[in-house]
Amino acid sequence: MDHEKLPVFETVKLALRWGVFVVRRHWLIILIFAALLVAISFAQMAVVAQGQVQVPSVRFSLLSLAHWGLLSVLSIVIALLTHNEVLRGASGLNAQTLGWGVGRVFGYALDVIVMTVVSVLAVWLVGLAGMAIGGVIYGIKSQGKAVIGGWLWFAAMGFVAAAILTRLPLRLPSRALGRPIPWREAWRLGRGNSVRLFCANGLLFLAMIAVVPLLLAVQFLASMMGLADLSQETITVQSQVPIQGRWSFMANETVSSADGSILSIWGALLALLGNFLALAESVFFFALLSVSYAELKRIGERRAPQRAGSRIYSNPNEPPEDF
Repeated sequence: MDHEKLPVFETVKLALRWGVFVVRRHWLIILIFAALLVAISFAQMAVVAQGQVQVPSVRFSLLSLAHWGLLSVLSIVIALLTHNEVLRGASGLNAQTLGWGVGRVFGYALDVIVMTVVSVLAVWLVGLAGMAIGGVIYGIKSQGKAVIGGWLWFAAMGFVAAAILTRLPLRLPSRALGRPIPWREAWRLGRGNSVRLFCANGLLFLAMIAVVPLLLAVQFLASMMGLADLSQETITVQSQVPIQGRWSFMANETVSSADGSILSIWGALLALLGNFLALAESVFFFALLSVSYAELKRIGERRAPQRAGSRIYSNPNEPPEDF
């Protein structure tokens, strides 16, 4: 028991099952959220279509700010919903899940900001230390040592960032339940499992990135069916590969008319699909965080003499049978 570790593959598999369950259970909520993001995106495009590309207008800047603000709030709401589904049981957009007022949403956002600031500062301090060490190495004029020192410097920066971004987020599920654990306890919770947490996130990232070819296939199929003419660039697509568990997809189609460019139904549907999949993809990473939190709590508290990973296949962490 002293050497019990987080089971990586079992944890990722259970996170995938929970992700599918939450998306199927709350698909309408996710779809509505995606529609809200599409509405703001197309409002921004309408501003661009009016010829305000050269110098961004105040209206465009406000719409951009509103887009990112709405995306952040909706992502946190989905996170609260997912954490509660996995750790507490059937949940919805109610006070039991979201808390009273905006306190729980604000607290979750504040925790994310704190983690970001801490990781940036830690990497910056490691970078300064590496520069100082590098200066000493260059001072003794040893090119071989300088190269080795540079690689060790980057490796140390990556290790520090990975450790912080995999262990401190373990506080977030408890925040979602309304009973946030101290930062020190969150850090201690992941002790000895930093590499395993990083690998679990990496495996889930690889699974989620498989969605990108699906979107490209839909776009190509539409062009082959004559719904869109890609050769004439009637569709403009901006996409980003998943980074840290999140990716965005925005698309619009324009067709020429006497009055100028207008947005088509195809562009709206493609943008809706992309935003829906982006929000749905985030559910899986929140589910992974919840499952990891529950299993690490079990390991830390040593509630029962079971083999590593056995508890995550039994209640309360197993998805309902009707899933």
